[in-house]
Amino acid sequence: MTWGIQTWDANGNPNNYGLIPISVLGFFSVTAGQQSGAASYAVPPGFVMDFLQVNTGESYTTVRRTITVSGGTITLGAAAETNFGANTYPAIAGFIVAYLRAA
Repeated sequence: MTWGIQTWDANGNPNNYGLIPISVLGFFSVTAGQQSGAASYAVPPGFVMDFLQVNTGESYTTVRRTITVSGGTITLGAAAETNFGANTYPAIAGFIVAYLRAA
């Protein structure tokens, strides 16, 4: 018996893949309020780098940061407190985890 949920694209093809294994490239810590920094990793052909922000802070903040990926570099930058657009995140303490996924 199969458990869980399934979703389909407009053509009726299943597109829910559940948990997908990833290869972690590395991680670095970020502090509460941090709005600058960068890290670089080697990305092999056929892969792209992506990231997760893992929060360790429990306090709310209005301070926000941008996190962008270009090739093998992750860059942190300042964001306005009212910016809730793409690539903006709460600037709370935690870790940035860089990982590989198939291109």
